[in-house]
Amino acid sequence: MKIKGYNNSSQSQSFRVHAAGPIIASSRLFRMEKRSWAIVLLRSAILAAALTSLSAIYVYTVRANSTTAALTFLLVALASATLWGLPEAIFASIWSMLCLDFFFLPPVPALGIEDPQNWVAWCTFVITSLVTSELSTRMKKRAYEATQRQQEIERLYALSCSLMQGGTAVELAQRIPERIVENFGCRAVAFFDLVSGQLHRAGDRPEISEAMLVEAANSSELWRASGKSPALVPVRLGATAIGGMGFGEPSISRPAMQSIANLVALAMDRARKQDAAGQAEGARRHQELKSMLLDALAHEFQTPLTSIRAGIGAMLAESPGRDQREWLEIMDEESRRLSAMMAETIQMARLEAEHVDLDMQTHTVEDLIYSSLEKEMASGVQFEIDLPPNLPPVSVDAGLIRLVIRQVAGNALKYSHPGVPVSVRAHTDDTGVVVSVIDRGPGISSDEQDRIFENYYRGKQGRGHLTGMGMGLPIARKVVEAHNGRIWVESRPGEGATFSFTLPFSHEEANV
Repeated sequence: MKIKGYNNSSQSQSFRVHAAGPIIASSRLFRMEKRSWAIVLLRSAILAAALTSLSAIYVYTVRANSTTAALTFLLVALASATLWGLPEAIFASIWSMLCLDFFFLPPVPALGIEDPQNWVAWCTFVITSLVTSELSTRMKKRAYEATQRQQEIERLYALSCSLMQGGTAVELAQRIPERIVENFGCRAVAFFDLVSGQLHRAGDRPEISEAMLVEAANSSELWRASGKSPALVPVRLGATAIGGMGFGEPSISRPAMQSIANLVALAMDRARKQDAAGQAEGARRHQELKSMLLDALAHEFQTPLTSIRAGIGAMLAESPGRDQREWLEIMDEESRRLSAMMAETIQMARLEAEHVDLDMQTHTVEDLIYSSLEKEMASGVQFEIDLPPNLPPVSVDAGLIRLVIRQVAGNALKYSHPGVPVSVRAHTDDTGVVVSVIDRGPGISSDEQDRIFENYYRGKQGRGHLTGMGMGLPIARKVVEAHNGRIWVESRPGEGATFSFTLPFSHEEANV
């Protein structure tokens, strides 16, 4: 037996030498088990001739007594059971009984027994011969089964080594039938991968159909076989179906089939987990590269934007004409918006790349909310701030949490009706302080509520007439999650929306 991947190691050489003996012995025993009735008849004729000749020699040449003859006949029956099997041993016992009666028990030479004591001896010989033949045959059968189990264990070990050589799940599924044929000598093996929907074969007998394997994959039975039809085994890992496997020649034992299916399930699960880990690592590196490029581009855009805004400010300070002032104010407003978008892009890039170090300090929720909305309130924006007294302090990065409050409140202002104030409330629960921002806008449909926190996604209600890149809420989500909190929305169409997020408690006094 040759194990791929271990050809040059001493361990493989010793394994092959050790396995050669049991495999050869098992094949010989297997050939004996598959003998035909013609061979049994031929052997029976040989036994009859040998026992008759031996009886004649004992009577007319050696002049041996009946005891010697009985012991010799018993040895012949045992030898027949050991070398050939139970049918030959039974025939040897019966023929020996006839020879013992005909040649050694009076009247001789004739069939029949006169002395009752000879009847006892003759019956004892018959029983002893049959029992010893049966016991010898059973021992031979158990030795054959033990050798076959040892051979299957060695082949299962070789199969497990070949299945653990690495590669993707697709590559592994392709080589599974080939490895089973190589290690177990099956004439045909097929494996259906339930995840990819691909069928892989090996061997020279395409008698296993895809429909049979699909049925086996979805079955809970250990195996199914009738006569010489293919044996089908479901490949499962616990309650999870991996696929179905078929053996065109069900000569492998039932436990060995199930062991092969278990090995295949473990190997496929391991390969898929490695594939998933590799894809996750690739996605992480891609995300880091994308975030780094966004960060670099945003910084590159900020430099000319700063110069443009400085030039516009200088031109406005020179008291231009009415038309020129109008155009300059539009340019200044758009450049400010573009600068804010670049700032959001930089912040998103850093958060996605997890390059932000949180400066966790103790603050009061009241201070965080009022300082975040100070600029908007000074410009005349109406907010209804309702905070209960004695709110516990929170441990947060104040700059980032103020950014969250501004993003959520700014989003609420965009979708609220003109002149309708936005409410800001807070309360405590088991996870921390919950801050809620409530608008009276058109609301958010249920199918959009899970998507509004995705990058660059904008709600259907605001498309076409509201500005923004759709990064405010994703930034807020990243910041809140960085604080081990969560952010969510509750809304019904036509009834406004409530955005809430949690802030962790602090165990220290807030800095006032």
